[in-house]
Amino acid sequence: MKILGEVPAKLQVFTRFLVQSWTRQYQDARIILEQNGDLRYLNIPANLQRLFVRGVMVTSGVMILTIFFLAGTSINLFTSRARLAHSHEEVYRALLNSSLDGREVQDVQLSEDQMVSLAQTIRDRDMSIRRFVDTSMVAVTQENDTMKSQLDSTGLTEKIVKIIQQNSAHGGLTPDNTLSDNPLLRGKVADELSTNRALREVLYALPTNMPIVNYSVSSDFGIRKHPVTGIPHFHTGVDLLTATNDDKVHPVKPGIIVMAEFHSTYGNTVVVRHTNGVESLYAHLSGISVKVGDKVTMDDVIGKIGNTGVSTGKHLHLEILVGGYPVNPQKVIRTAQYVQQIQQNAQ
Repeated sequence: MKILGEVPAKLQVFTRFLVQSWTRQYQDARIILEQNGDLRYLNIPANLQRLFVRGVMVTSGVMILTIFFLAGTSINLFTSRARLAHSHEEVYRALLNSSLDGREVQDVQLSEDQMVSLAQTIRDRDMSIRRFVDTSMVAVTQENDTMKSQLDSTGLTEKIVKIIQQNSAHGGLTPDNTLSDNPLLRGKVADELSTNRALREVLYALPTNMPIVNYSVSSDFGIRKHPVTGIPHFHTGVDLLTATNDDKVHPVKPGIIVMAEFHSTYGNTVVVRHTNGVESLYAHLSGISVKVGDKVTMDDVIGKIGNTGVSTGKHLHLEILVGGYPVNPQKVIRTAQYVQQIQQNAQ
């Protein structure tokens, strides 16, 4: 404590000395020089004395500040170099670990040659990854073209596709930040991958199984003459006949029962809600085997083929709806099955 107390006192003395030297009132001075008995007089004006002293003080101050600045810069450069060397060691250790089957390397001392080798290794790996990405993008682009073609064949309108995308887990058309943040996955690569994800979400949301194992179609989706009234109307589903004695009806895709009751036109009717805004409707059932709120899989039986409601014979009326809009069940299911088969073959 005594030493700490002495420091400010000495600093105060030094400060007073500087102030006094700077503000001192100098007088003209005369220096007498003697050489071989001759006297010479050298006059030093007060202004010159003041200028000299202040010049020395300013120069000394600048030199001291320069010394401190250079010292600080040197320390900062030393620290930065040490930090950079440590970073390089960490990267080098990570590269070694990745090539030693999981065995960790703890102490690494890098030489100049190792630093050069490290840089070359990183460059080689970066080039390999880029070549792999470029090669993979060819396959992704081809897959996108195939999925687009299949999606067009379903007859799904742009509005229906957007409904599926907006109900997806990723929130539909929201950009994927994980793609744009990766320096290797930008530009066309990111666009193709985003398109691939969006197409997969749409196609994976579609049902892949028919509700009857062996069947024939007695009435297609689209405009037809009503079998009872004889008036042309839009048939919003397909009518299926079983080719065997098996009357059991299965869901076209896992989901939750949202309707299981008698309808004046459809008779005994079951509606299953799937993911991404997709629903399936089963009508004219002879009986209902489920209730509202039940979770069902494609192995469950939701009812049996019947002839209830406005019907001219025993059959199953199947509808696939997206956001409440009916789509062609046969085309949708056939496309989903095709894409699913492609994915299984790719794996």
